[in-house]
Amino acid sequence: MPYDVDFSAPYVVFESRRIESPAHEIFEVLRDPKRHREIDGSTMIRDSDAPLIEGVGDAFVMRMSNEEFGDYEMRNEVVAFEADREITWAPKRHDVVDEEDWNHRWGWQLIPDAEATIVTAYFDCTRVPEQGRRILRDGEWGRPLLIKSLKRLENLVTH
Repeated sequence: MPYDVDFSAPYVVFESRRIESPAHEIFEVLRDPKRHREIDGSTMIRDSDAPLIEGVGDAFVMRMSNEEFGDYEMRNEVVAFEADREITWAPKRHDVVDEEDWNHRWGWQLIPDAEATIVTAYFDCTRVPEQGRRILRDGEWGRPLLIKSLKRLENLVTH
């Protein structure tokens, strides 16, 4: 089931990279929460013991840490899943009651290109309340994380 993301929308930030690896190999990394730390451009992910993602509705918890929040947990519900093509999840605090759900999305789309794959990583905050969008700089906060994640993913699947 694809997630209907509009890359021309004002609060969707994305980056693409051609990676010299088949879509299936890339997708296997993306659907394994235990491997997300290896590709995390934010370096906030500590670990996850969740099983492989199988489809929409699956959820996985990531243990995270950063200077502002310390140690915390995020529950990520899969909102799009198409094998070897797309995976998107909606994160929400798991360890505390969060009164305001920003309802943002992190996602990946894969387009086969000969023996390589065009990989697009995106951060969608079109549903985030206005105050949250200001904090996230209309989604631009996520751009450097997407760039780093794509580079880390490329290094992982091509070496």
